[in-house]
Amino acid sequence: MKRPNTKKRRQRRSFFNIFFRYILYSATCFFVAVTCVLFYFSSGLPDLQNLKTEIRSPSVTIQTYDGKIIGSYGDLYEDMVHVSDLPKHVIAAFMSIEDKRFFQHFGIDFIGLFRAVYRNYVTGKVVQGGSTITQQLAKNILIGEELVTYYDRTIGRKIKELLLAVWLEYKFTKSEILMMYLNRVYFGAGTYGIDAASRKYFNKSAKHLSTFEAAILAGLLKAPSRYSPSNHPNYAYERAMIVLNAMEEQGFIKSAKEVEKRESKAAFEHDAKPNIGSMYFCDYAYEAAKKILGEIEDDIVVVTTFDEAKQAAAEEAVEFYIKTEGQTYNFSQVAFICMKRDGAIMAMIGGANYTMTQFNRATQAERFSGSAFKIFVYGAALEYGYQLHDMIKDTPVTIAGWTPTNYKWRSRGAVSVLDGFTYSVNSVCIRLARSIGLTRVSKFAKKLGVYDVSTHDMSIALGTTPVTLKDLTASYASFMDGMSIWPHCITEIRTKSGRVLYQRKKETEDTTPIIDDELLRNCRKLLHTVVQRGTGRAAKVNNYIYGKTGTNGSTDACFIGFYDPEEEEDDGFAFGVWIGHDSNKLKMRSDSTGGRIPARIFARFMRSILKIPIPIERPAQQPRLGKLLGL
Repeated sequence: MKRPNTKKRRQRRSFFNIFFRYILYSATCFFVAVTCVLFYFSSGLPDLQNLKTEIRSPSVTIQTYDGKIIGSYGDLYEDMVHVSDLPKHVIAAFMSIEDKRFFQHFGIDFIGLFRAVYRNYVTGKVVQGGSTITQQLAKNILIGEELVTYYDRTIGRKIKELLLAVWLEYKFTKSEILMMYLNRVYFGAGTYGIDAASRKYFNKSAKHLSTFEAAILAGLLKAPSRYSPSNHPNYAYERAMIVLNAMEEQGFIKSAKEVEKRESKAAFEHDAKPNIGSMYFCDYAYEAAKKILGEIEDDIVVVTTFDEAKQAAAEEAVEFYIKTEGQTYNFSQVAFICMKRDGAIMAMIGGANYTMTQFNRATQAERFSGSAFKIFVYGAALEYGYQLHDMIKDTPVTIAGWTPTNYKWRSRGAVSVLDGFTYSVNSVCIRLARSIGLTRVSKFAKKLGVYDVSTHDMSIALGTTPVTLKDLTASYASFMDGMSIWPHCITEIRTKSGRVLYQRKKETEDTTPIIDDELLRNCRKLLHTVVQRGTGRAAKVNNYIYGKTGTNGSTDACFIGFYDPEEEEDDGFAFGVWIGHDSNKLKMRSDSTGGRIPARIFARFMRSILKIPIPIERPAQQPRLGKLLGL
């Protein structure tokens, strides 16, 4: 019998010993390496016992005097809601689209992860993610604690996210994780947490969300801007149906079609979309609040002077004339402002389309007022000693080679001061300004709030001083009572807890008249006659309207004035309307005067406010070729 080869046995034993030693060594090294990596990244994880609850900018809520929210800025949070307080279909909506195995995994869903990797590989692009709700919460915590940035896509960030997800699963129950997730997740437009999102988009608490509304919010998380029900309702609708179908597949609801048929219409009927027109006002109020408080450190509520009815009437009138006459008279922008006799701004339109440009042409744009400036010339002349019945030459006047023309006015030789203003005769205004001196004109204008009026250029008598529509309107408001007017839009600022930070007090305002009674009566007579039988006839809705038209060549046209009824229950208000283009290089039609579209916009606005039937208007006809050629 042959004995086994001892040498071969020893060689075989030696090979296995070396192999197992290598495996053991490699495993030990791998374990040590993994331990070091885990230790390195876990050392940078936040303390779950002392998580910061708010890493955000303070929220600013803009509301009307009667409490309706019209705008918001900053990061919005509402009270934390508990999972037990939410309807089951709300939880189901988020689980079905975000993490259907939430209650089965320990923070990492390997099945979902492998499926996502496979689908992304097959399609050649990222079409599905594998992150669980716990991982998404971990990511939000890391970003909120400023341990990683939102755009960080490194392996290190992913490792931290996975470690924190496992840690969260160990430290908290599933319900607690879900609660933290729903109260921290971002829903777009500066809104964090499901309750804040529910109030913003549906004007209700998250506790009362319908199934379709819950599906909209759950679908919103994939791309908050794209699927916003306020900005893109069609996309939000389509995304909500994807969520509902997922809920049906997973047995959370019986039929997605039935939910759609029963609840979809109501979900989009809420006044969730911010009033685009009011956003000009909201921006102005937000900036005013910052000027009052300086740095905003707490969540605040800004109570404003905004009037919904007047804003709606202004928007309707402006939109009507942009659509029906914008091309005919060739204007692309409109501004409108309405304020009480004390300067409280009630309505504001800063442009034809807020979504296209947020530049506010009512408060930021300084334009030439044209003949609307003449009230300062005539007011200074009356203050100097002229009377309404004094006769002034209306023939053309030349100053240093400059001869201003009179628009559609045939010279009579001489007209009264009243008629010169009523029909906006340029030569009469120039003669008055030259007679009393530009210094007096400048002082009178400054007294009413129009500053930087030149005293060296006679053309300022015809409105070549740049001024904002807001300031010009406020100066006209002074002719209601003869007082200085300071435009304002805020009555109170308080914290969300109710602590008052600012409150406007009327008793601190200067009530000393800046115009004496006789001068005030005469100025009001001038402005009233313009509307009754002068260039502002198109604005004559009743006997209580005062104003002046203004035109700056073919560049600007405006109508400024006030409504001052005799009834004590109605305090009246001042208003300003402007039309034109943003660029002075673009010209309107040659007959686009302040007495046409601006006056008609105001008239339509007033009829809506006073509930007077609005007559059917036919669009203006293009001027005949012969008229354009001067034949």
